[in-house]
Amino acid sequence: MTNWETALIDAGLNVEARPGWETNAASRYSFSPIGVMLHHTASNRNTGRTMPSRDIVQFGRSDLKGPLSQFLIGRDGAILLIAGGRCHHAGRGQTSVLNNAIDDVLPPDDGQGAYDAKKIGSFKGGNKYWVGIEIENDGIGEPYSDEVIDATIRTCAVLCQLNNWNPLTRVIMHREWTKRKIDPSSRIPWRRLIDGCMNGSFELPEREEETEQPEPFRLLKRGSRGPDVARIQKVLNITADGIYGVVTAQAVLLFQRKHNLAADGIVGKMTYSKLFEMQKRPILERWPNGVL
Repeated sequence: MTNWETALIDAGLNVEARPGWETNAASRYSFSPIGVMLHHTASNRNTGRTMPSRDIVQFGRSDLKGPLSQFLIGRDGAILLIAGGRCHHAGRGQTSVLNNAIDDVLPPDDGQGAYDAKKIGSFKGGNKYWVGIEIENDGIGEPYSDEVIDATIRTCAVLCQLNNWNPLTRVIMHREWTKRKIDPSSRIPWRRLIDGCMNGSFELPEREEETEQPEPFRLLKRGSRGPDVARIQKVLNITADGIYGVVTAQAVLLFQRKHNLAADGIVGKMTYSKLFEMQKRPILERWPNGVL
């Protein structure tokens, strides 16, 4: 096996290699990779750590022996090289997806979950065929930083170059392998960017809009302060200073009237629920012409 560690370092990436990674594996069964599969870890973004999934990806869970992927990419773009052998990450997938990759058949779209994984026949044993890359992300709206995007693209580019893989056909998302999965959650056009990196035209995509998750409810009104006030101000598309003053009360009042809620300028349970229901909708649909 070509030395992944050396190749990644030569590419200018920040790599930490686990001692003995070359022979580390989740099982004694053969590993004959034909491409790369991307995942997200679904880890909490608020732990203060860049690799909160470090132990579980390396050592597994009570119900699944580790390693759970060959690579882990932290929220700061650092790369942990865990194993050179077969890992438990892909699971049960579709024969049609595997065959398309082996035959270098271009998928109908790029990274959008576009593989039509028809049930031509289930394929159990995907771990044999895919190098797994886990990306630290909560999968519920956390944006991917430039550092993470860059590290993911360059790691995939190195692996594709080492193995003479076409990134447009040999890099897939876990959600494309099996409809049971949604990862990675981002709609970043990974394949096109990896191909661009390999061909000297790599540019970072525009940043995705962050989708914040609602905190446990508390009544908000004139005089309230704090991050939960700033959170609703963002949804209302007004200055998020965390102070519930006249402007915020007026914005809430207009919102309530528009959505047939009790118009009192106070964020109670009904208004709070409606605000975060609106947040899930596209920005232009939420605020046509900038009006609530």
